[in-house]
Amino acid sequence: MQFALTVPTVTDRVAQTVVKLIIEPNLDTIFHPDSYGYRPGRSAKQAVAITRERCWRYDWVVEFDIKAAFDQIDHGLLMKAVRAHIKENWILLYIERWLIAPFEMEDGTRVPRERGTPQGGVVSPLSITHNFWRVQSRVEYR
Repeated sequence: MQFALTVPTVTDRVAQTVVKLIIEPNLDTIFHPDSYGYRPGRSAKQAVAITRERCWRYDWVVEFDIKAAFDQIDHGLLMKAVRAHIKENWILLYIERWLIAPFEMEDGTRVPRERGTPQGGVVSPLSITHNFWRVQSRVEYR
């Protein structure tokens, strides 16, 4: 499977890191305790350990894989969710700009981004975790 890995400029990477450092502590408090992906202080090894432990307690397991998850995120829905938790206008503006930034092909042509988050960015993993949290919250509610 091929995907476009976008490499942010040094300036963008610094700006994304600043935004991540500001919003991550706030967003991390709303995520489910069993969410391990892209979260500080959590690892795949811990996720496997808790999964193994729970396999002994329950008779069933739900497993799923979201194909091209980074590529399918709707910008409008993501920004609506982000606005519910982030009030700083400058942060919202930067996140929106990073989402819609076009990517450049090998031949130099620029392709507009209408969906998805730029893979390779600092904020992208946080946005995908936030999207998964919304889905998980809906599943638990039902």
